[in-house]
Amino acid sequence: MKKIIYIIVFIYLFHPSVLRAQDEQEVKSIKIKKELLFVKAVFDDTEFRVVAIDRYGNPHENAIKSFVIFYKEGENGYEAKITGNTFPQKTIDFFTKKKKEATKIWLLKIKAENKEGHLEDLPDLYDIVIFPDCKSVKKK
Repeated sequence: MKKIIYIIVFIYLFHPSVLRAQDEQEVKSIKIKKELLFVKAVFDDTEFRVVAIDRYGNPHENAIKSFVIFYKEGENGYEAKITGNTFPQKTIDFFTKKKKEATKIWLLKIKAENKEGHLEDLPDLYDIVIFPDCKSVKKK
């Protein structure tokens, strides 16, 4: 009985039609997407810096390596490339002391460095409002 089962299995496995079907099957590839460590960036408006948030919700303060500040003044748009995660003092003074009204800014092209030293692109931050210092605004 066992011999008959072995013979049937052998014939099934090595029958020419089964072998041809195996040869004709397309080789399928598996695509692997590396999981990114950081999922988003947040703007800290008290210290004027950008902080990266990992997929578990933990902040990484020094992970941001560069970003671009974009703002509009009337019909004109302006942008400044920033290296690091903190706004330069000159930029902070411009938005808080020289401007008399609140300014809406966008943070674009945010790059963060992961543990292995690779740069990751983070989503842009839109509609951030920076208010001027109360002392620089004249009361009407």
